[in-house]
Amino acid sequence: MLNFLVRLVLYALLLGLSARVAQTLWTSNGLDTVAALQPLHDTGFLTLAIAPLVLALLGVGVLRSLCVFAACFLAAAAITAPIVLARLVTAGA
Repeated sequence: MLNFLVRLVLYALLLGLSARVAQTLWTSNGLDTVAALQPLHDTGFLTLAIAPLVLALLGVGVLRSLCVFAACFLAAAAITAPIVLARLVTAGA
């Protein structure tokens, strides 16, 4: 049980911090004014909110390294998405 709680807290910290960085990048790049991107923003943050529990539940035994990879992948995707979308929006304008 303690192992589960430690995994849950660590995944929540990793994905929570990356969500805050992504939110900061999202607003600083002006993407909050683009209405077409709002569903993507909402889906991404919902995924980052639910993922720590799912990863902590599945991250036992053989699946532990896969869950760590998935958490790092989600964190990296959340941080780089606003940068890439800002470039696409400014290139299309």
